[in-house]
Amino acid sequence: MTEPLRVAFLWHMHQPYYLDDLTGQVSLPWVRLHATKAYLDTIQMLERHPGMACTINVVPCLLAQLKAYETNPDLDDAFLELSKKRPIDLNPEERTYVLRYFFMSNWDTMVRRHPGYLRLLERRGLNSDLRSIEMAAENFSNQDLLDLQVWLNLSWFGFTAQRDPRIAPLVKKGMGFSDEEKRLVLEVQAELIASIIPGWKKLLEAGQVELSTSPFYHPILPILAGTHIVRRSMPDAPLPGEFSFYEDAKTQIENGVAYYQKIFGRPPVGMWPSEGSVCPEIIPLVAGAGLKWIATDEAVLLRSLNDSARSRDLFQPYRAVYQGQEIAVFFRDRNLSDLIGFTYSKNPPQKSVQDFIGHLTRIADGSPGGTVSIILDGENPWEYYWDSGEGFLDGIYKELVENPRFKPVSMRQALAESPPQRILSRLHSGSWINANFQIWIGKPEENQAWATLERTRSALVSARQAQKIPAADLDAAAEQLYQAEGSDWFWWYGDDFNSENDAEFDRLFRQKLMNVYHRMGQKPPSQLEESIRVERDNVLVVQPLAMIHPILDGRVTHFYEWIDAGYIDVSKVRGSMHLSKNLLRDLFFGFDEQKFYLRLDPTDECLAYNNSDGLEIQVHFFTKKPKAIRFPLRSKEARIARYEIFGINTDERWESIGFHDEIGIEEIVELAVPFSLLDLRPQEILWFVVQIMKGDLEEDRYPKNGRIQILVPDRNYDIINWSV
Repeated sequence: MTEPLRVAFLWHMHQPYYLDDLTGQVSLPWVRLHATKAYLDTIQMLERHPGMACTINVVPCLLAQLKAYETNPDLDDAFLELSKKRPIDLNPEERTYVLRYFFMSNWDTMVRRHPGYLRLLERRGLNSDLRSIEMAAENFSNQDLLDLQVWLNLSWFGFTAQRDPRIAPLVKKGMGFSDEEKRLVLEVQAELIASIIPGWKKLLEAGQVELSTSPFYHPILPILAGTHIVRRSMPDAPLPGEFSFYEDAKTQIENGVAYYQKIFGRPPVGMWPSEGSVCPEIIPLVAGAGLKWIATDEAVLLRSLNDSARSRDLFQPYRAVYQGQEIAVFFRDRNLSDLIGFTYSKNPPQKSVQDFIGHLTRIADGSPGGTVSIILDGENPWEYYWDSGEGFLDGIYKELVENPRFKPVSMRQALAESPPQRILSRLHSGSWINANFQIWIGKPEENQAWATLERTRSALVSARQAQKIPAADLDAAAEQLYQAEGSDWFWWYGDDFNSENDAEFDRLFRQKLMNVYHRMGQKPPSQLEESIRVERDNVLVVQPLAMIHPILDGRVTHFYEWIDAGYIDVSKVRGSMHLSKNLLRDLFFGFDEQKFYLRLDPTDECLAYNNSDGLEIQVHFFTKKPKAIRFPLRSKEARIARYEIFGINTDERWESIGFHDEIGIEEIVELAVPFSLLDLRPQEILWFVVQIMKGDLEEDRYPKNGRIQILVPDRNYDIINWSV
């Protein structure tokens, strides 16, 4: 019998260190809220499938915060404090804060599925600007606010917690909660948070799961090691001078290992370097801390080999050697990891399971007895799954346990069963995102943050050399510096990613640097009071300025053709997860009096994807009589000259109702849909969504959540907009 394919999952669990050690305050709730969803569900799903083995990577600063919630019943983050307050006791600023931030759940999967929560969102309105919320607050009763306090916390209960017999009746009830029911939700929440570390420990001691670690506060080790390392993969990037904090990298690793041993009673075997960031210089640090393996992305492997072929080289661990030290390295299969993170959430679980197992089967055919590493964020994807990922995880775990072609393993098991045979004499310096470090350094805000950190560190070094401050105070100051070195603060600087908490991440970073000075008994420099983050317009969808009349030839005919169109700012569709799949570069939309126009600009990745798999564009129009149009992005047989139109039949299924020929596909996609085909009249509302499909699987959609709304224009549209 053919040796089975080893399937090595690593679920990475991580949150930045939100706790302010000087004040004891926690500003953001994400450790607490993820605990009752992803952390708890991960444990429950593994208990449901005792034959399933995997690795769970737990960052020490996350462990420390879970421990703080567990051991300190008075520890409140800002959201928890406002959840506990009686609505009648909320002042106007607090009422506005609750209305603004207590809908921070995925609207499609965590709000709209609960009628009581959706009712509150519709009453508040979809706009999150301060003035709109202040006006909406006038229409919210104390009972509405009480319901909202409950729903923020309840919506972050995953499939395990929502079945708790104390919680399930409240989910069903949906509104009109009492103060006693709110207290019950928060009590159950605290109980579940306290169960997370013991739950992980139980799985570890049973031998079902390997728990791995990371540098304590999740810093990017190669950046700490020095800007000269950053230049290897970013030779032309502007950097904030020259620095090297190599000793800090060593300390972050050693402290992470020590804390892990304190919590779990044994040393870790492996480590996920923050963001999969590696370089040769970290090998002695990792090996010196007693660790046996690390992991990163396949792109790092392919850049580390002189002659590389993915199918031949990927499905095995390697030995990386530097200055006489060595460490085993796993390289993740990016495609499989990203399918779970970004694609399968949009599709029915059974189809996703079937597609995933199909990929594994093809790998098993080509690499019998090999090891495929599937490594991804273990907490953020599940809020995009309608059922919190239960159906998908249940399906793949069952298949991996029962199918003799596969063998689920931890990284430790994989090494024991199949030790690395190949040596990497050169390890590429890069991360799991684009095989470089451009997310965290190289742009103005990021560089300013690093320069500010470097100045603070220099002040600490000078204070140590002066020997005038007690060593204990200097050590406490250094701990604040290590916290500021965490990757997350730099993640949110620049224009790569954004969230509603950008300003708070900026404040937290600067506060930790200020705490360095406070711990030394010094006044922080006034520059640390000034924001590093530049305020940006965070509007995702921009409406058309005027009517447009494009030529539908699939080309940018002239500059002004789409200049008045509406658009989605594609750069703002990414948040806490890196969306490596980016199939559209731009999306424009507009209209004249008779027609709706749409322009799609595919990325090179999209076109390459299409050449091998054949992608289909689907545009869904939501009106009183829903319609959809479909067409292939490319055709080998003939030029695409029409799209197919679908409507809903009496069985509530899509059926073809005809074709229309206003479409052009060359460098870009341009098309028109007459409003008459959509049964729309002026001043009626049209919602639409663009989907990119590969067979039955949705590969991408725009917008990522929700729908784009437009008002069908009348003849006065241009005049009204001009006067405005």
